[in-house]
Amino acid sequence: MKAVILLATGTKAFFCDGIPAGMRLRFPLPEICNEYISCHHGTEHEWRCPVGRFFSQRAQRCVDACDPTETINICAGLINNILLRPPLSEFPFSCRRHYQCIGGNMVSRECPPGTFFSQLAQGCGSVREEFCIPD
Repeated sequence: MKAVILLATGTKAFFCDGIPAGMRLRFPLPEICNEYISCHHGTEHEWRCPVGRFFSQRAQRCVDACDPTETINICAGLINNILLRPPLSEFPFSCRRHYQCIGGNMVSRECPPGTFFSQLAQGCGSVREEFCIPD
């Protein structure tokens, strides 16, 4: 009998803020195709696919080929109506700007003036996240 040991690190959520438990997100850098983040109840765990395999956010599993467009379309493979911060490729971004996932596609949204987007709260409100640019 063979034993398989999986190593993962757990950190407080950032990418997984507001994401349902069990969802997996591709690591947000296009040159890193074999790593992904697994979201579990306010924490995120980083995992690696086996050697020669690559993570597909759309398929929610490790696959044979890397699809670099999945770091551009951050909604690939996610359930409808999840609200997400813009991808790192769009940093710096407005505190009002965000995306709604519909059918695996990104739909650009913006909070009303005087409010800020919170991925954790999944909506607009009065609390500004520290890494965005206020208007």
